Amino acid sequence: MVEALNRITALSEAESELFRAALNILFTESFLVRSIEHHARSYRFVVSQIELFEAYLAFAGWGIRRDETLGVIAFQGPPSARLPLAKDESIMLLILRLLYEEKAGEIALHGERTVRQQDIQDRYRVLADGSWRKTRYTIMLRRFQSLRLIRIVGPEDDPESTIVLYPSLAFALDGVALGRISERIAAYAGSAPEQSPDLDADDEPKED
Repeated sequence: MVEALNRITALSEAESELFRAALNILFTESFLVRSIEHHARSYRFVVSQIELFEAYLAFAGWGIRRDETLGVIAFQGPPSARLPLAKDESIMLLILRLLYEEKAGEIALHGERTVRQQDIQDRYRVLADGSWRKTRYTIMLRRFQSLRLIRIVGPEDDPESTIVLYPSLAFALDGVALGRISERIAAYAGSAPEQSPDLDADDEPKED
């Protein structure tokens, strides 16, 4: 680790700037996704200097995950760095993850996996026998877009607008977590059917 940390101080000015830029994206957006245009350069730099990033983050007690097949890099922080999800956000994340898997055999929009906004709403009706309020639905879409899990293509209020599903969804919710959240949602449905899925996030149960 010491050798790698020393190599960080020996980076050129241009390399140091790339190092800082990549860390800034990881810390603020959670993921580096190769297919996102403004991530591509930082993604390649992290892959080429992976030992330096591993040493730097390990020194702070953090870690880094990468999957070059998916083209995704993520940092692993302490439990306090995890983002809490409201119940309806957990359901939306589950739906997005399931749709991502279902779209594996399809190619659209530059080879990315895509769905319509209406597809997400339709799946929610199947899972929860209801629908999201328009404002709450838009807020959740914007949050997942800011986390680089999806990209909204077209007007936010158009049910026919496209949602690009980023491979970072597979990092945010792996196979084990997928089963755990599915069980949690089933428990919510069974134990509190009277609760509305349209409550504000502060009023919802939290999911790590």
